[in-house]
Amino acid sequence: MVQKVETERTVKGDFVLLSGYFLEGMLNWKVAYPRVSLTGNVAALCRAQVTQRFAEQGVTVPAGQAYGGEVTVDALGDALGDLLGGLLKLFSLGQRIRLNHAENQLRYEVWQGLNRTQSQSVNAYAVFSQGFGNVDSITLTRDDSALRNYAIAAYREGEIVLDIRASPALPKRELYMDTALTAADFANQSALHAAVRTAAQRELAKHAGLINIDATVLGAGERYLRDYDLGDLCDVRDDRLGLAFETRIIEVNEVWKEGAHQVWLQFGDRIPTAYQR
Repeated sequence: MVQKVETERTVKGDFVLLSGYFLEGMLNWKVAYPRVSLTGNVAALCRAQVTQRFAEQGVTVPAGQAYGGEVTVDALGDALGDLLGGLLKLFSLGQRIRLNHAENQLRYEVWQGLNRTQSQSVNAYAVFSQGFGNVDSITLTRDDSALRNYAIAAYREGEIVLDIRASPALPKRELYMDTALTAADFANQSALHAAVRTAAQRELAKHAGLINIDATVLGAGERYLRDYDLGDLCDVRDDRLGLAFETRIIEVNEVWKEGAHQVWLQFGDRIPTAYQR
């Protein structure tokens, strides 16, 4: 969706620069207002919200699979795309809007990338390694500076502790948050506690340990959209360091220049910019 057009006229010629965002950016045109307070399957909740709020933009929402698990969400004022995306990320899911050219319709869907690791036998493997000769360079970033693994989530009548440490032997890296939720907003205590836990999970997800891998893919190896796609779980190996990861493709960058096609992939977690930090 083109959102910005710049034109420039110089002695070298005329230039036009177009920029914008993918159609999923539309989802942040709306906010969680009136208050969104729901319980159910995460994929079904996301589809219901888009059905309710984006009919006027011509976005259709076909029925889909009940991906992920159950969540209880209570939100007010959040950008809708960020809210739904954050809930889906808890289950390694994504959302997208596609243009159906034949019917000239915008279609929203919740989707899950394929597991292409060598630990499964259903899908074809996708392994990225200099040793396999299908990547030119690999850049690995590991960063635990913002990691939090223990949340103290307060609500009006008390608090809930959420401990996501892999082992009790690991040190606690605590996070305190006030959800401002109250029992009066929910039908029962169970629904209140579920909403507080979901809020704590979303906040801890923002403070996860970061592993990011950049890889330049060689054209003679696997092909984008044929052998792998955004969201797929793949194997990435750094043979010189002796490290191997099962990790998801979170970003695909493509450049076409002078008849050549180059692909760069990002795996794992997005590195925050200095501004975001």
